[in-house]
Amino acid sequence: MRTRSGMTELTLPPGVRGDRIEPLWNRVDRNRIKVVAFSLAFSAVVAFFIAVAIAFAMLLIGLLLPLVDVGAWILTTGLLVSFSLAFLGTLAWVAWRLSRSERFLLKRIGARITAQGEIAPVKRVLKDMSIAVGLEHSPPLYIIEVEKINAFVVGRSYASAAIGVTNGFVEKLTPDEQRAVFANLMARIRSLDTLYATAASALMGPIWALRDYDLRAIDRERLDRDKRKATSRDDAALFYLLYGIVVVVTEVLSWWHLESAWMASEKADAEGMLLLKDPLSMLTALERVLYADNFVPSAGDAYSQLFYCWAGFGFAPEDDPEFRRVSRLREVLGAEGLAQRPSPNLAGWASAPPPPRFETTAP
Repeated sequence: MRTRSGMTELTLPPGVRGDRIEPLWNRVDRNRIKVVAFSLAFSAVVAFFIAVAIAFAMLLIGLLLPLVDVGAWILTTGLLVSFSLAFLGTLAWVAWRLSRSERFLLKRIGARITAQGEIAPVKRVLKDMSIAVGLEHSPPLYIIEVEKINAFVVGRSYASAAIGVTNGFVEKLTPDEQRAVFANLMARIRSLDTLYATAASALMGPIWALRDYDLRAIDRERLDRDKRKATSRDDAALFYLLYGIVVVVTEVLSWWHLESAWMASEKADAEGMLLLKDPLSMLTALERVLYADNFVPSAGDAYSQLFYCWAGFGFAPEDDPEFRRVSRLREVLGAEGLAQRPSPNLAGWASAPPPPRFETTAP
């Protein structure tokens, strides 16, 4: 189905890729397909490693039997049977895990539901953006008891979506800045980017957590102890081979995890700006939050895809890949985003009228 006229390519601003323009419902459907494909691929990979381990054990047993070619037969049969059983078992586990993904993730990152009347001003701001995105009810609001500035969203569907903030978000951001952050999170809900982020975090979180542990651990006694268990040369070679495969796989997954998170954030920034209808507030809030301390200990790198800003290991501002989001948003804003608004302390200085705001106090 043709979604744009032939003149679209001639009217696009520089740097905008016309082939990426698509209706919102196409993006929602693609996110659903991505989750199904990711779940099947995850189950197949896990089942393959389980099958290899079982078949290898069966091969060792078969080689001890005084039968001709029994080792090759056991290896082939063991691979096929164990892969089939492991794939079905893993697929069932994936379905069960995804059905409880929101509950698991909220508990894992240490978020609690806010009580009635608690942080009421923030809830009013969230209500504003819920109306803007067209939701009948605001998602439940959770809080993480840390002084860092960050927020997150989870949810496999519009009905199951939940939003959370940190204490620093509540205490250190103005209502306008909070509204800009919620606009980003609401844009992720509307496009169902939260569906893929929730599924990937629920399934792959433990693997990324293991990678982070190995990268940051100072005490290597655990690794040395595992190495000492490999008493023979063959066992040592097998250990190093398997450990190397795990390291390579987790590094590739972590790279994809980062790129996927930043791409979703960039899209949500631009879409949230349309919901907010206040581009400069969106830009200033993004810069304000990025320059703040966003680290959430209970989330780390493993669950950072759920957060407004990367909640894991921090970068220096000049090296932080997330500052690419600021550049992309300035591109969307054009000359207005590049211009610095003067604010001299002079009476009568001409300035543009402030954008309209929602009331932040109860009537």
